[in-house]
Amino acid sequence: ILLACTCAALGAASPAAAQTMKPGLWALENKMTSDDPAIDQAMSVMQQHMANMSPEERQQMQSMMQQHGVQLDIGAGGALQTKICMTREMAERKEFPVQQGDCRQTFTQQSPTRGHIAFTCTKPRVSGEGDLTADNDTSYRAHMKIRSEEEGRNQVVDMDVTGKWLSADCGNIRPVAIPRAK
Repeated sequence: ILLACTCAALGAASPAAAQTMKPGLWALENKMTSDDPAIDQAMSVMQQHMANMSPEERQQMQSMMQQHGVQLDIGAGGALQTKICMTREMAERKEFPVQQGDCRQTFTQQSPTRGHIAFTCTKPRVSGEGDLTADNDTSYRAHMKIRSEEEGRNQVVDMDVTGKWLSADCGNIRPVAIPRAK
């Protein structure tokens, strides 16, 4: 569940905020924290495992993530670094790649540079909400609170995200498919 929660959070705070963001390749840095020592330990173990992967294992994981529109790596201090591709349509509609599966989301614009996002996924059961601030059309910050349940136990993770536009060309990273509202 922790990796699913992480993937949902990575997508939920994607590069689209209240103002129009540039379509193309975006780099995201995600720092997760929790008040629950067990969750912090699980995050630390996951980050250490990813950092200690052989080049072959890392390539296999990155290939799998790229098939879902995300390039993932571990940065300094255990920060998760990802690259995602936003299409022009996604940026204009303020659609956020959330979790693969059955997810719904809302985006409420609060000012020209601020917005609030909320999402709920049923597979896996993950929900969250947070505030996004666009510094300009190539940079943003977000703070998200992600909730999940594993084995009957509620888990809450805080995630701080910074996003930076890299280029109009996404290279070999394809856009994440956005489920249409039902």
